[in-house]
Amino acid sequence: MKGAWRSLSPWQKGAAVALAALGTGLLLALGAALYYGGVVADTLDQVTSLGPETRALGVYVLAEDPAQTLEDAKGYRFAGVEGDPLEGEALSLTGAGELLRYPTAFALADALKAGACDAIFLEEGLAQSLGDAPDYAWTQKGLRKLSTLSVEAEGETAAVADQLPEQFVAYLSGIDSFGARGTRSRSDVNLLAAVNTADRKLLLLATPRDFYVDFPASGGEKDKLTHAGLYGVEESAAALEGLYGVEVSCWFRMNFTGFVELIDALGGVEVWSDQAFTVEPIKSFQQGYNQVTGLEALAFARERYSFADGDYQRAKNQMALVQAVVDKCASLEMLGRFRQVMEAVGEHLETNLSSQQLYALAAGELGAGKAWEISTYTAWGESAYRETWSMPGQELYVILPEESSLEEARGLLQETLGP
Repeated sequence: MKGAWRSLSPWQKGAAVALAALGTGLLLALGAALYYGGVVADTLDQVTSLGPETRALGVYVLAEDPAQTLEDAKGYRFAGVEGDPLEGEALSLTGAGELLRYPTAFALADALKAGACDAIFLEEGLAQSLGDAPDYAWTQKGLRKLSTLSVEAEGETAAVADQLPEQFVAYLSGIDSFGARGTRSRSDVNLLAAVNTADRKLLLLATPRDFYVDFPASGGEKDKLTHAGLYGVEESAAALEGLYGVEVSCWFRMNFTGFVELIDALGGVEVWSDQAFTVEPIKSFQQGYNQVTGLEALAFARERYSFADGDYQRAKNQMALVQAVVDKCASLEMLGRFRQVMEAVGEHLETNLSSQQLYALAAGELGAGKAWEISTYTAWGESAYRETWSMPGQELYVILPEESSLEEARGLLQETLGP
């Protein structure tokens, strides 16, 4: 493989540019908004007020099962994965009797399909990953979720230093879930922002969601980077720390709900599509410019099954959407929507910085002074299929990190942060 950028296809290059642009915009817009806009204290309090993290535990039946609610499933034989610490609480919430146990998520799906049980408890992120294994593509349409149980997760959120140093690394996480903040889910966007406030340098380092990594919870075994988010944002940050040899000082996280409401707060955006396609039942997109709401923008950015080149077209559409958001934020209309945008950020962005730290960072460092020198990099590797720690028993699609790419990323981090 020769060179990180030359190894990428045109659409992969587009995805890298889009991801980096999104990260740059989020970080710098936050600083400018807080400094120039005088955002009220309650917005800061919302962003920085962290409650206990929760897990989304799904209750699933086969698609053709007659049960439509948990009440309908009374008397069913419930099953779960061995060792799940939340199974007892799940039983109490559903009124289920004795729980059948299976060693893996795949064995659990097999048991349901074979009729050995009637309903299963499974982490929603793991249930969504079942279909990534070729032999379990049937689960994408063959399983139906009866309900989501929100149960408190184990562990505590780590505190940050009283004062951030002049050079630090922040982790920006975008997770693939809807609903309340603080719910653990797969992390689809994983950006490290290396910030040098003294020299006003910023490096945005993007790491693909399918990178094959380890993290503290995995005990040294390898898994997809995206799965680390199921065990807490600190696990995702730790995976990147180990990969690049840096210490993450703070983190920011937003879910799909935040993305949708942020687009709506902007009054929607106008996005370019180079081909017509339909996402049922949300919207038919025409070739050319399309005015989209938050939900329509999410559908536009996530759709891949409508295209012959699947993920590559999806990456291209994501790049177009990021460009649309950047254009809208740079328009005069943004001035009239500033408060709505900040309210959306306040409700759906979360960080482990205190409100005082966040304001001091934005007002004192990001919001004023000479222009920032911004650089971007996307790590890369080779496509492969491997067994993962969180979902043993089947091989899933992963990306094996290329050592030369990691070395280049480490060099850029050191160059940005200084000695």
